[in-house]
Amino acid sequence: MRTELLRFSSAAERDPAIDGWMLAVLHVESRMQFGTRPPRCSSHLSLSIQNVNEFSLTASSHRNTHKENKGGYMADAAPMLPQLQAAYDRVLVHNAKQDGAKVYQFPIWPEPDRGIPNEFSRSALFAAIQAKGRSYLDNQQIASQEGYTITYTGQRLDQTHLDVFEGLMHIARGIHEGNKIRFSAHSFLKLIGRDTGNAQHKWLLRTLNHLTATSIQIKHGDKKVFWGSLLPKGYGRPESGDYEVEITRELIQLFDRGFTQVDWEQRRLLRRKPLAQWLQIYFSSHAKPHPVTISFLHEKTGSTTKSLRKFKQLAKAALDELKAIGAIVEWTIDETGKVHVVRIPTPSQQRYLARAYT
Repeated sequence: MRTELLRFSSAAERDPAIDGWMLAVLHVESRMQFGTRPPRCSSHLSLSIQNVNEFSLTASSHRNTHKENKGGYMADAAPMLPQLQAAYDRVLVHNAKQDGAKVYQFPIWPEPDRGIPNEFSRSALFAAIQAKGRSYLDNQQIASQEGYTITYTGQRLDQTHLDVFEGLMHIARGIHEGNKIRFSAHSFLKLIGRDTGNAQHKWLLRTLNHLTATSIQIKHGDKKVFWGSLLPKGYGRPESGDYEVEITRELIQLFDRGFTQVDWEQRRLLRRKPLAQWLQIYFSSHAKPHPVTISFLHEKTGSTTKSLRKFKQLAKAALDELKAIGAIVEWTIDETGKVHVVRIPTPSQQRYLARAYT
């Protein structure tokens, strides 16, 4: 998974405006970020890299790089030299033209897992709340990871909405933009671990309507990365239980920027435990979780529990649930009130950590 800066690192070598001295500057800048030789890519340069469930870096100097309390590594942007900026701008134009001609394909993950964009897994978009705690939100900002803003209009979404969204994206694995996925209500309800009676058929239609009637704007800094509905196009025949959903370019791009793989069997065991489900996804989105405060989790989960003391009790119980099903190995809360979690990284995360620390 590559970002624009990763593509820049290889395209820079082909740009006549960038001489050997400027390439050396790029190389030194990269070494200052990673603390070692740059990760392998299509060239010997790399200013940024972003993998599934992993962190990303932007052009920065070593003094700007910091660990974010959300559990990942981030870096503050630092100004480029004028020559580099001009070359970078040309490469961005070139990349935009290439991107316009590109046909996006949905990523593929193993059958036991589910996939969710990192912007969602680290935010309160799908909140850790019960159905009775849902309300309608109008152009409201949703708690999200540092550097991102999510503005939302629609019915408040919870973990049951996420079950449906994950199920649809699971069916869509590997297909190209503009194509449609087709499914029956009966087969889909079985896929997400639900009963298949008439009440559940009505629940599915209602949930699909909720996902369709959403307006989501995601910005990274000043750059808008998504604006639209979670399910912008589709068709259904409730009387027969047949549905189809179009997989748009913008939907695939959400995953193309990075997504979290979630162990579905573990999530299924946590049914009707929304806080534990949210925590499973959040910690799964980090190869090596860093300590976070209870107040941080209270905000990011979108919890409607008013008392922070009560939420801490609920969080402890949820962490015990995660340990019981093997989602995490251990958890503790230190004297400063920060939650420490130990988990076994996925194979892709293990490979990433091996590269990052060598």
